Amino acid sequence: MARYSVAAAAAKASQNLTDAPQWNLKAGATKSLAVYEIGVFLESGTAAAIGFALLRMNAVGTGAITSDTPTAEDPSLGAASAVLEKTWATTAPTTTGSALRRGTTPATIGTGFIWVFPAPGLIVPAAGGLVIAQTAVATTANLRCYVGFDEN
Repeated sequence: MARYSVAAAAAKASQNLTDAPQWNLKAGATKSLAVYEIGVFLESGTAAAIGFALLRMNAVGTGAITSDTPTAEDPSLGAASAVLEKTWATTAPTTTGSALRRGTTPATIGTGFIWVFPAPGLIVPAAGGLVIAQTAVATTANLRCYVGFDEN
């Protein structure tokens, strides 16, 4: 099993929308993922707390998609097939089912939370995805996340 990490390369502005996807950890076409850790943090002030949910992707986003590339935790490993999607030109990914986790950041710079998944981790099937969605309307704030996973 190959272990990778990916951290959002730049802060992302919160959206003044309910249930808005912020990031999507998208597995490659042939390899599943076992997620062991996800962190979400608030990098600038806001007038209100921001809630988040972790949901399974139902359909991929469309249009030009930008993403961050994971880095192998063992430098002798090859590149990951997964990516952390962060913008979608036409439509964001859709989600299905109940939230796997929920968390809220207070309206304080530097706060956040870390979701930890014991072995074998939270499984994402090949070509599947995990969406970190903002769950409530919020004033603009800068957000950042990271994900640690194994690729099978």
